[in-house]
Amino acid sequence: MGLPGAFVKRNPRFVIAFVSGLLNSFASLPPSQSRQPVPMTQPHVRSIAALRSAAACVLLGLAAVTATSLQAKDWDIYTLGGREYVSDENVAKFYGFERFAKQDDDRIFKHPSLIMTWKIGSESIYVNNIKFNLSFPVIENGGMAMLSTVDLAKLVDPVVRPSYIRKPIEFDTVVIDAGHGAHDTGAKGPYGREKDYTLDTSLRLSKALQARGFKTVMTRSEDVFLTLGQRVEVANRYKNAIFISIHYNSSGAQASNGIETYALAPQGTRSTNGGSPWNSPLTGNTSDAENIALATAVHAHVISDIKAVDRGIKRARFNVLRGINKPGILFEGGFVTSPSEGKLINDPAHRERLANSIADAVVRFKTAVGKK
Repeated sequence: MGLPGAFVKRNPRFVIAFVSGLLNSFASLPPSQSRQPVPMTQPHVRSIAALRSAAACVLLGLAAVTATSLQAKDWDIYTLGGREYVSDENVAKFYGFERFAKQDDDRIFKHPSLIMTWKIGSESIYVNNIKFNLSFPVIENGGMAMLSTVDLAKLVDPVVRPSYIRKPIEFDTVVIDAGHGAHDTGAKGPYGREKDYTLDTSLRLSKALQARGFKTVMTRSEDVFLTLGQRVEVANRYKNAIFISIHYNSSGAQASNGIETYALAPQGTRSTNGGSPWNSPLTGNTSDAENIALATAVHAHVISDIKAVDRGIKRARFNVLRGINKPGILFEGGFVTSPSEGKLINDPAHRERLANSIADAVVRFKTAVGKK
């Protein structure tokens, strides 16, 4: 295993499906005309064997190409502060962006159907105006913006070319987890309780998915309490499935609002909201690439449909995601504690729109990463 490599011979064009598929509709980018690495000053270039040995830190579950097509020559890797990075120029070259511009600390990568932006010092990047939170900040080195290889492999590559996920994701079932329940009310707002909103939204989502041809499984379909372990146990019984946990948010600041979507944090990284790096692999990490692809599909589609504030696609080690043996995400549908957003969440018509938007996103996800 290694960094995203040369294109497989059977696929001369690579799909940037999240540009126009999961981020709206499908399109393709042409491969770069040259596969030679961008000249750099004193890069730390490693062999393919060395890249494979670093898989635990970089590519567990990489959504890229098969091992036979990985090419170390495509990447110049810098080791900075004990962490590995690639440059903005190398990324622009490899993915064949038609335009690449530097504006002070900003980096802009352009294709007719994709704009990706980085900012030196930032802990997030944007792809078609959708916010993605990084595992490590973008840093500067010799006038270049540097992205960690973890974020390259675990975020950029699965999002930019989901068709390169190591094998098609074939599923016909969606396990829906309505957060909280019974005495565990979850967040409380001026209009209602999280446990009630999650159950109602989940039931609506189940109906919407069934109407689109999917089987559905509910971890709870009434006001009962389940431990996090019990939720994982229910989800793991089903093969050919994905997992979506539905939640709503809360904050002591009433002005807080917006939607955020979580995938499991990769091995060796911190959660978006802080904490220490976690170096031991978790069951859910075997689907790192699929997790971020699913999070992207759902988050981008809902933001576009609902016109909510985009709080970003984030990483965390929620217990309900750690032990999942299938692609899974945790979706936060807004703040019940916000006077304005809480009122909206309390509206059944809004929850119906939210459920239908998530269901449409699952259809797009299946199209992008399913059997070719």
